[in-house]
Amino acid sequence: MLLANSFAQYKANGKTVLVFALLLVFVLGFVSSQNVFISSGSIFLDYNIALDSPTGFLLTAGLVAVFLLFYSFFISIIIFSVRRNLSKLKLHFYLHEMMQRFTLKIFIFYLLYCFLLFFLAVGLLYLNISLILINFLLLLVSVALLFVPQSIVIDEEDLLHAVSNNLEFILKNKRPVLTVLVFATLLLAVLQVIEFAIDQIALIGSLVSLFLSLVFILPFVEIMKTYLYMMRFDLIKEHEIAQRKRPLQARPEPASIAAAPKP
Repeated sequence: MLLANSFAQYKANGKTVLVFALLLVFVLGFVSSQNVFISSGSIFLDYNIALDSPTGFLLTAGLVAVFLLFYSFFISIIIFSVRRNLSKLKLHFYLHEMMQRFTLKIFIFYLLYCFLLFFLAVGLLYLNISLILINFLLLLVSVALLFVPQSIVIDEEDLLHAVSNNLEFILKNKRPVLTVLVFATLLLAVLQVIEFAIDQIALIGSLVSLFLSLVFILPFVEIMKTYLYMMRFDLIKEHEIAQRKRPLQARPEPASIAAAPKP
């Protein structure tokens, strides 16, 4: 049910998800850096970046920051698009007044998130902790912050309250959250297989996997997370259930949720 409805939202926002492909313009800058590599549909920073020259470090950090800014804007758009599809919103107000706020908050979140993971990993490596344990701890941190962008856009909260709402939502919805995690993991596993297969023909598997990740996996997972997060509103949940029971009838207007714009 969650997967089917999320896929329907993905198709409904087909043109919107294509904007993620614009992030490919950063690839040239990333591949020219010795401390950045692309694999499995993701962009990774080498831990040795801390040992790079000040100029090289600042250039790479600046490129990452600009990338995160655009990424935050696209994430805001896709979450907002799903929210708009499921509830009544003043479109003009949100596009002109709120989208910049959402983007800035999500950008700050991702920036702090990246710094947290980076310094946590470097600190644990300095303590000679095994890479397996380090990656496991980083995964736990990532899962614990999984729905922060959704809370920022849907609840219209500040960063601290968004983190709190995110944790509360995860604890109350363990099974569906686990479904999202398992499905995302399966998609990434399939992506690795595709990348490996393409590399046997031409060494462009990492670029193809990054493209597929940007235009399908990342937006689809965010759509799935957003749909799941929206289902905590009773009016929207009841509306979606009623729609599934009346598939042949005309679609009524979506229910309005109680999240009014904050002053």
